[in-house]
Amino acid sequence: MSKHNTLHYLIALLKAYGIKNIVASPGTQNSTFNFFVQEDSDFKCYSVVDERSAAYVALGIAEELNEPVVITCTGATASRNYMSALTEAFYSETPIVACTFYNPHSNNYNMSPQYLDRSVSQNDIKEISVHLPEIKDNTDKTTVITYLNAALSTAKYKHLPVHINVPSAFDYSIKTLPEDIWSTEYIYENFYELKSELKNKNIAVFIGQHKKFSKDDEQAISEFAKSYNIPVICDYTANYKGDNRIPIALLKYIKNTDIRPEIIIDTGCISGVYNKGGIFNNAVCWRITQNNKFSARLNRPVKKLLIGLEKNIFKELKNNEAVNSNFYKLISDRINQIQHPDFPLSCTLMAQQLAKHIPDKSILHLAILRNIENMNLFKLPSDVRVRCNVGGFGIDGPVSTALGQSLADTHKKVFCMTGDLAFFYDMNICGNRHVGNNLRILLENNGEGATMRFNPTLENAWGERQKKLVTAAGHYKNGAKGWAEACGFIYLSAQTKEEFLKQIEDFCKKDYNAPVIFEVFTTIEDDKKAMGLMRQVNTTPTQSQIEPKVKLSKLEKVFSVKNEYSSGKKYKAINLMGVRIKLKAKQKDKP
Repeated sequence: MSKHNTLHYLIALLKAYGIKNIVASPGTQNSTFNFFVQEDSDFKCYSVVDERSAAYVALGIAEELNEPVVITCTGATASRNYMSALTEAFYSETPIVACTFYNPHSNNYNMSPQYLDRSVSQNDIKEISVHLPEIKDNTDKTTVITYLNAALSTAKYKHLPVHINVPSAFDYSIKTLPEDIWSTEYIYENFYELKSELKNKNIAVFIGQHKKFSKDDEQAISEFAKSYNIPVICDYTANYKGDNRIPIALLKYIKNTDIRPEIIIDTGCISGVYNKGGIFNNAVCWRITQNNKFSARLNRPVKKLLIGLEKNIFKELKNNEAVNSNFYKLISDRINQIQHPDFPLSCTLMAQQLAKHIPDKSILHLAILRNIENMNLFKLPSDVRVRCNVGGFGIDGPVSTALGQSLADTHKKVFCMTGDLAFFYDMNICGNRHVGNNLRILLENNGEGATMRFNPTLENAWGERQKKLVTAAGHYKNGAKGWAEACGFIYLSAQTKEEFLKQIEDFCKKDYNAPVIFEVFTTIEDDKKAMGLMRQVNTTPTQSQIEPKVKLSKLEKVFSVKNEYSSGKKYKAINLMGVRIKLKAKQKDKP
């Protein structure tokens, strides 16, 4: 854990963003902050007693200098006096950084004096408001750094007021500022100037959930990836069909291989695949956005926020020089070695067979978690469009969303793959009068919310006892047959692997005169067995298969040592004549 307090990270990030003007009002809760900045020559500090005036003084400085100015106050009603000036700053687009301090031992219910609830505020006094926790562990530290970057980058680059609520601290022995920070640079143009930073680096493109790409956008990403010989890592909800695609769900099955990018160019929305194969462990992200919005995937450092159209950015970053890199090949060769075992009747088998038989040009809607994880293990036809509600990523609405997709294009077959709890949660939509013959629902019924049974923390602690309330076992004992037929669906079912395999092709390809529900009854034990078989997949390369990342000349340095991370462990990695060798590992601190 860091020896520094939250306010020290605030000061360090203010320096990183070049924010140096501070208008301070007196008080106890912000006293340590005021002491620190008044002794630091990097800051230019002004004292104004009345917070209402202080905020307007900062407004004048910010307008004249066209740069963010900090205002800081103590607890109690002091911060209420900022509202008028912050309202003016919001509508005049003037970057004020309002740092209010609070006693972390106070709350709504313990009758602490001078406590105010700052959890909500008017929409038009700030662009964003962040509440910083005390730093008690590395998770708190990571949260603090991400929140501070979100706020300070907004003030610096969007020129809008922001609010930062900071816990007070009274440790005067700390004389230094933390160095384990990162800051974000917003870049709006001249992206080609960044190409020099990509040279001789292991790069990857990562795409989260994404709307259907235009042909130009997809081609721009493909050409960029091929120009550097790098992977485009994504799941099916990214809807990327271009070159150098690597399915992220398979990365966790690659063992003892250098698949960790140094730079990730990140685009798209949320990814529903939780296990990302460690690719973000030691990487710096360049994030692409069109809405000027700051976001950090998995709290990892966002070095640059590239603001613009994806196709324009990738075209400008495309490499025009010869590249001696095997990064994409290294990963794709390991992926191609994966041999899928003979699965029992399970969600994994269902995904495998659906991927095998689903017709071209179909639409596939996946319910959350295990459905999306399993489907990404297998290769779908390139023209199947995939969607999953990973925005809010809850149990709600997979069947209803699939119905909506089936109504938008009645000439395409629309498949929905879902578990039992998600299906019965959303079952009412099956009785809707708009349901058409092009809707097919593949329903896995294992009698409970299986996702929690595959969570090692929950399963090791509670096991079968989860069934009562955690996994909600025992509901809908008779399955979907009665409801399906009452709603005019053709109902298919399978209780054995043989029954499932006999019917899956017809379910996918046959033309029916009604919508179809295919209910497959599985067991938790077989689902666990299928997962265990995948864990046994081994793609460990031999030493001769590990090629150097960059060919070294005789005049270049041939030996270097650096820290790297893999599977939560810290390694000393030696680069000897271009060959990377891992030394003894030790447990890494939690981020």
